[in-house]
Amino acid sequence: MRELDRRSFLSAAGGVAGAGLLGRTLLVRGEVTEVRSTRLMMGTLVTVTVVTRDPERAELGVERAFEEMSRLESVFTRHDADGEVARLNAAGTLAEPSPELVGLLRRCRRLYDRTDGAFDPTVLPVLSAYESGADHPRDARQRVGDASFDAVTVDESELRSPTPITLDGVAKGAVVDAGVATLRDWVDAGLVVAGGDVRAFGDGKQWRVGVEDPRGDGLASTIRLDSGGVATSGDYRIYYDDDRTNHHIVTPGTGRSPTEDTSVTVVAPDAETADAYSTAAFVMDDDRASAFVEGRDDLSALFLTRDGGRRHTDGWADLQRR
Repeated sequence: MRELDRRSFLSAAGGVAGAGLLGRTLLVRGEVTEVRSTRLMMGTLVTVTVVTRDPERAELGVERAFEEMSRLESVFTRHDADGEVARLNAAGTLAEPSPELVGLLRRCRRLYDRTDGAFDPTVLPVLSAYESGADHPRDARQRVGDASFDAVTVDESELRSPTPITLDGVAKGAVVDAGVATLRDWVDAGLVVAGGDVRAFGDGKQWRVGVEDPRGDGLASTIRLDSGGVATSGDYRIYYDDDRTNHHIVTPGTGRSPTEDTSVTVVAPDAETADAYSTAAFVMDDDRASAFVEGRDDLSALFLTRDGGRRHTDGWADLQRR
């Protein structure tokens, strides 16, 4: 479907990109209308913005996108006792899992292998210890050190995991991508923003995305994106002590939070890939993380360090110059 033949330049900032007020807005610019809606999902504000010549059709598309994202959120979240991941964690097994969960876990397995275990969903015991206060982080770290994703069995008929898992490092991107896949049937260009995860689509250099400065009030960088995903992993949103030594990103094997960087932002062909790779790169040491990202031609990254430094891959500079 092709309905938009005029370029629209829209700006998104805050987090990786910002969200507007809750509700729906319509902004008419000549023959083109911008439709924007924001809702609370996945523990953050999720904003869907589209540009269209047919506002009524676009509004239906936005509604369908939110419905699909809500459906997948219930599949991937660990916070809903009735959700699939929560039931797997409670029982250690899950019969007849959804195809979406099986597919995501298989992609997690590939990234786990590709990163030599740096990306590992079995780090949940440490997060649970901080979140609930029912367990000592030291004991939880021991369990994480003894476990790995190798012990998780992923099959279309049954899942097995002796250790509770979290998909926090990849699920938001997967949900955002599902929203975009739905939108493509209704509109020609759009942007989905979910906290630190972004997915854009549309012709030309249409979207401007700002990367938040974790230690300031402004932006650390701004890039232009015609399509693709952007995600940031960092220590500055969810942390458990004043100096952010312990936060929601955990290094597999040690159960401790990495402290070299304060944020890693990755641009990739889709939001799920950006989400997962930013998580993996954040827990790696800097040299390994840079080589990891640069090993794929379709990835770019910006690293902001705790001491105020920054570095980026060559592809990042190209995105700034567009």
